Amino acid sequence: MSVTELHRAIPQRIVRGAILRSDGCTVGLVTGGAPAWDLRSRESKARLAEAYHRTLLAQDAPVDIYIIDGPPDLEREMTELYRRSNQAGHPTLTAVLDDMAAYLEECAGATASRHRQTIWAIACNDGPAGARPRTIGALLSANNVAGSTPRASALLTEAVERARRLADALMALGGSPQPRLLEAEEIARLWFRLVDPVRAARYPLQGALLERIRSVVRDR
Repeated sequence: MSVTELHRAIPQRIVRGAILRSDGCTVGLVTGGAPAWDLRSRESKARLAEAYHRTLLAQDAPVDIYIIDGPPDLEREMTELYRRSNQAGHPTLTAVLDDMAAYLEECAGATASRHRQTIWAIACNDGPAGARPRTIGALLSANNVAGSTPRASALLTEAVERARRLADALMALGGSPQPRLLEAEEIARLWFRLVDPVRAARYPLQGALLERIRSVVRDR
């Protein structure tokens, strides 16, 4: 993906729990985990599966479910350890902090430390083409750009409310970690990693692209 294509795919707005794509489609986003499945009896599993099925059918819009398998995101912890290391006034403390940061960096790249993140996505509309996306990367990006419409803000609010209702319903099933709305910063990082994985693996969000992303991220 070229830089121009990447900039064209940048969402119009990102808030806690939802994204307004560049083509005007809004998507609510929830993340979380599954209940302790292995410890349940066959009857309990059947009841839980039925309750989960009813929860999805009860939503007033189709729900797409994605499982992302990747290394744990430890960038924030590593940055903090290196910051403290640079400010440490004792060589021993500096060495310990550097070793801890190096260990986390090794864990972040090790296949044994990979984890699965489940994301439920609920769209307020199917976008201009009306086609169901096959991947979450396709769901979060758009092939064409549309200007902001008067209904955009209302659709974004609706997407957040739908995501909140879905998270509350999933929470009642006892998932761990508990289902919750994706934070705006999490959505931005996820969007970048899925839309352009090659560039995201080599270069962190920085420079003009980072400032552009910051301009569309809003706290809610």
